[in-house]
Amino acid sequence: MALRDILASGTFAVTAELSPPLNPDPAPVRASAAAIKGLVDSANVTDNPAATAKVSPLAASTWLMENGIDPILQVTTRDRNIMAIQSDLLGAWALGVRSVLALSGDPLKVGKYADIATDVKDVDSGGLLRLIGQLNQGELAAGEKLKTPTDFFAAAAMNPLVDTEARVRGKIEAGARFFQTNIVFDVPRFAEWFSALVGSGVLDGIPVLVGVMPPRSTRALEHMHKNIPGVEVDDATFARLSGLSGDEAKTAGVDVAAGVIRQLREVPGVAGVHIMANGWETEAITRVVPAARLR
Repeated sequence: MALRDILASGTFAVTAELSPPLNPDPAPVRASAAAIKGLVDSANVTDNPAATAKVSPLAASTWLMENGIDPILQVTTRDRNIMAIQSDLLGAWALGVRSVLALSGDPLKVGKYADIATDVKDVDSGGLLRLIGQLNQGELAAGEKLKTPTDFFAAAAMNPLVDTEARVRGKIEAGARFFQTNIVFDVPRFAEWFSALVGSGVLDGIPVLVGVMPPRSTRALEHMHKNIPGVEVDDATFARLSGLSGDEAKTAGVDVAAGVIRQLREVPGVAGVHIMANGWETEAITRVVPAARLR
């Protein structure tokens, strides 16, 4: 079943993030797909994350589909002009991709290409949402008509505790049909912020999948707490990972993520979760989903 149908049914959805490999080898992606099949409803395929060059997310998406995983194609506006973006979107639809997450992309300065790459951004993430909507209406940016319009299920990112109602409304007006949020650890703090959005009615009919990460160290937690807008790590999470490393830290991180998920299931308006575990995606997904009793 497609993600839009799962969300429309009211089923608590599970998505996860997979990063394409550096090497042009489909084997790791296919192995990940086999491992997580049946555990997630869809998998995001990142687009040159952290401003580093990786295998095309469109290629990785086809490998996922070949192995029974519904992909959410992440598209950033940083690396392509508007013609290349449209070409990739048309190709994605032709190949069977049905869901897209529109992003601006990480700043080039966080990767190795700041001095040799161009930050294109003919459009920002809102402009990309509008462009996707235009393709869905059967028209390209320069007015060309499509005999075969797309029908993408378009998503936008949401930053808990940071995004205002006006910002969220603007993304919906641009064309967002569901949201995936940044990582949440402090669920009561998130629920307080989120309840105001839900109560305003701005999210009526718009599913929100909340980001969850199994942490592997207090160092990673400290970095996110201090540097990532909207990510607040509570004292209990810091304490749970304190002094741990290796497999012990992984086990604690899985427990943390499972606990966050159990709490999120009780928050009105939360339609599902989005699991992010950079560097150990497959292992984390196969451990967190059963631990949280999501399947």
